[in-house]
Amino acid sequence: MADTLVPASTAGPHGRVFARIVEELGPAGPEAGNLPGILRAAQARMAQPMRVAVAGQIKRGKSTLVNALLGDEVCETGQLELTFNVSEFHHAEQPRLLVHFKDGRPVEEWPPDALSRLTVRDAGALRQLGAIRKVEVGRPSALLRRFRIVDTPGLGSVHGTDADNTLSFLGIDDPVEREDAARVLERLGGDARSVHALSAAEMDRADAVVFVFSRGLGRADQQAVDSFAGAYGAVVSPLKAFGVLSRSDQYWPPAGETGPDGMPADPLDHDPMATARRLADSYARRPAVRRVFRTVVPVAGLLGIAAQRMPSEAFGPLSELAKVPPRRLADLMEDVSLFCGREYPQLPVPAGVRADLVDRMGAWGVFLACGCLRDGLGEDAVRRTLLERSGVLALRELVLRHFGNRAGLIKLDHGRREIADEVFRMRATAQLAGRPVPAAADRVAALLEELQVTDPGPAELAALGAYYNGGLDLTAEQEAQLLAVTGEHGTSCAARLGLPVGTPVDTLLATARRHAAQWAGLCSDPLVDRPTLAVARAVLRTYERVADEIGRARELLYGDGDEGTGQ
Repeated sequence: MADTLVPASTAGPHGRVFARIVEELGPAGPEAGNLPGILRAAQARMAQPMRVAVAGQIKRGKSTLVNALLGDEVCETGQLELTFNVSEFHHAEQPRLLVHFKDGRPVEEWPPDALSRLTVRDAGALRQLGAIRKVEVGRPSALLRRFRIVDTPGLGSVHGTDADNTLSFLGIDDPVEREDAARVLERLGGDARSVHALSAAEMDRADAVVFVFSRGLGRADQQAVDSFAGAYGAVVSPLKAFGVLSRSDQYWPPAGETGPDGMPADPLDHDPMATARRLADSYARRPAVRRVFRTVVPVAGLLGIAAQRMPSEAFGPLSELAKVPPRRLADLMEDVSLFCGREYPQLPVPAGVRADLVDRMGAWGVFLACGCLRDGLGEDAVRRTLLERSGVLALRELVLRHFGNRAGLIKLDHGRREIADEVFRMRATAQLAGRPVPAAADRVAALLEELQVTDPGPAELAALGAYYNGGLDLTAEQEAQLLAVTGEHGTSCAARLGLPVGTPVDTLLATARRHAAQWAGLCSDPLVDRPTLAVARAVLRTYERVADEIGRARELLYGDGDEGTGQ
């Protein structure tokens, strides 16, 4: 078995955990159950891009968010029938489209634009659409070099429904939309349960999750979060999940919003992202949300993708609209449907063109772009401003920092969880059959418990889990050190110590030793509660490990001892 596993050296430092388990398991006989295969998958995952699932109820802007994150229109957002399939995105030097089928037939490679031509209104395409289980899209992308993004169809707010409640548990509240979706699903040979099941299967495979709400955390979304946390409590935690408040730009024009003086908000000054930020912060303070998500961030996905992909020709009509005085433009945009559908003699752009702009970038995006052009910004500067204001850059940075910096740690947790589940299954099966528990299960279980204490990876995971669950008796500075030393800002020694790149090695070593001494003092405090003490010990061991790595680096640089280092 061992010669088919991924060497620990190629799977990063956390791969050593699985190498230890392989060694403990020894030659794999029938008594090992599925453990050899699970170990192979766990080790292979350590060397692969991290799997991030974009989840949430149906029609919450998940596909638009994926497009904005990747800076490319890779997801089909206009066809309801394609909403019900899983779409998986990975890095490829040239665009590729691989189609996986429900009946298990071999994967087929299709032309990259083939999916956009498939619709239930085409009788010839209906059978093909109904047979598709998943589409796999390859695109050249810096983000996809580090992550494999999975766009899921939709999770239910409960784990069951009835015939009279067809798609309401997936969050479709509008009866007309619900009827349309049910009709499409029926023609595709599916139902609401199958949509949920597809998403649930991808949740099980994911290393991390981005959960999307639409504008607000409504009752259906909250129910989805609750059942989501209950069903995936082992998979989802603040370490591995955060929420996104999508379509945040739809808080413009302001309706019922008040300014600092208590008067109705002025559309000229109103920032819908600030409104969304306040809402996101209020949701993040809810215990039911806080126990699942690291944070909730507002994003205007439509504006984000427009900033990156909108054709240059669109700037012509935007420049014409920018000639309209801002107060008059804001007044005419107060009713967006009229702005898109009615001809106004005072507007130099036809209604159809205005409607296309609003469809592409949202009403606030149009107003914001006009303001930028009115201020004399060129096309590139306008795009940068729109992208920054959309929240997409902040979201991308959060994905890279929170998930990317801890990818090895999160994938380690995924593998350990699957191994522990298999050990539990082996023990339960043996006990139900009245047979002795396989020795392999007991050996692996004992090693998992030992590694929880002795290996830095599981220990850091336990410390972060305790921190996110709350209740630790730590100062704000100690919390910041806990996050930094476990990789929040990067996995280099400097990043773990909260120091900039290029910090002299002596400063690194002195800082690591000072922090270790501080946490050692906390460990010896008789008044510290047990949960905080366990976290303090884990942090202390991590600081000691960082100091040891810096010390070895100093030896390589300067030789043995402290000569030439100023120590």
